[in-house]
Amino acid sequence: MRWDNIYLAGLGVHLPEEVYTAEQAVADGVYDATAAETNGIRAVRVAGPDESGPVMAAAAGRQAVERSGHRPEDFDAVLHAYVGHQGREFWSPAHYVQQETVGANGASVTMEIRQGSNGLLGGIELAASHLVARPSATAALITSGDAFHLPFIDRWTSDDQTVFGDGAAAAVISKRGGFAKVISTVSATEPSLEPLYRGPEPWSRTPFDDGKPVNLTARKDDWLMKNEDAYDDAVGLVGQKVAGVLEQLLDEAEMTLKDAQWFVHATLIRPIAEWSFYKTLDLDPATTTYEWGLDYAHMGNCDQFAGINHLYETNRLKSGDRLVTIGAGIGFMWTAAVIEIV
Repeated sequence: MRWDNIYLAGLGVHLPEEVYTAEQAVADGVYDATAAETNGIRAVRVAGPDESGPVMAAAAGRQAVERSGHRPEDFDAVLHAYVGHQGREFWSPAHYVQQETVGANGASVTMEIRQGSNGLLGGIELAASHLVARPSATAALITSGDAFHLPFIDRWTSDDQTVFGDGAAAAVISKRGGFAKVISTVSATEPSLEPLYRGPEPWSRTPFDDGKPVNLTARKDDWLMKNEDAYDDAVGLVGQKVAGVLEQLLDEAEMTLKDAQWFVHATLIRPIAEWSFYKTLDLDPATTTYEWGLDYAHMGNCDQFAGINHLYETNRLKSGDRLVTIGAGIGFMWTAAVIEIV
């Protein structure tokens, strides 16, 4: 989708103060030394007892709103994305975030986005569509926040392809203006890959019913080992989808990937990042935020906006720069965007 007059008006990030290094995790016996060396993640941030996902998201949201220059009454939508437990069951974390950021003030839509790690980027498309469809609407707030704690999630071992760090990010999408213009966004979905993260176990009747940490590795292994072609087929399909999303995105933005000054992706373990982006797309790591992200690991939906915020705060963005960012969420869904600094 090519957008006219849709802007990124403000960014916000909340990172817990506690730092837990991979080196210390190995020393503590909670992370395998070989995995640590292979994966390349250096550290994570660990949320404190009062830093649930929505609490951190609200803090990031307030920063984004303040930076945007918008008043609370300018916001017609609040979207909150997350991956894991939000601190309570049977409640609405999105409305908590709204109350702690912009309040009621006439907002017509307050919703949660559950799309794995693609919720925040996918939220750009949802927010932009909402604003374009309502002439009187000015701005939308998108937030995300997650804290990955035992006994529900083991940040080091629940997924052999991911190390989970705690944190939150937020963005204000506006029709009035901002520091960057959203040029185009493209999304694609592939539900045939849904079984990868469902696994073969019987349906559970309650959350966390066995009391054991979620084992995403075992779920994936079971499906990928069902026949000798399953792994190659899944990898090929993912690659095909990513290539298709980027091709359409760049066509709509009337550019090539080499025209982009920055490429921002999720903080994946090093072997996957190198295969998925640097080798496949012939990217220069110096044009990404990946090295910075290794000190924070994968923060659910937050990696891309946190990375863009890092570029913003370190004065590395200049007028006219174009930035390509892409995310993926289990299920599967991919969203990519071209953003131009104005």
